[in-house]
Amino acid sequence: MEEILKIKDVTKKYQAKNGELEAIKNVSFSVKEGEFISIIGPSGCGKSTLLSLIAGLEEKTSGKIWIEQEETNGISEKVGYMLQKDSLLEWRTIYDNVLFGLEIRRK
Repeated sequence: MEEILKIKDVTKKYQAKNGELEAIKNVSFSVKEGEFISIIGPSGCGKSTLLSLIAGLEEKTSGKIWIEQEETNGISEKVGYMLQKDSLLEWRTIYDNVLFGLEIRRK
């Protein structure tokens, strides 16, 4: 089966008031077509950070991310990601909120 996602030695560090904070360190895994995976752990362990890196919403400190064998260094049209807190536009219907991303890209 073809790898649709590959993460290799990904690290993310944030600058904090008292120095550097390492949110995730040297994370590596791959996902093949048809596989279902779960990312689990306690609050604050880096799950959302990892998803934001895959989606390109945040920049990794080091490591590599491939989506469908193509290295990515930013937002990819191949990834959709819903944050923990919804960000729906209240004046739009659910359907119109779903279409919003396509409208922005003029598709």
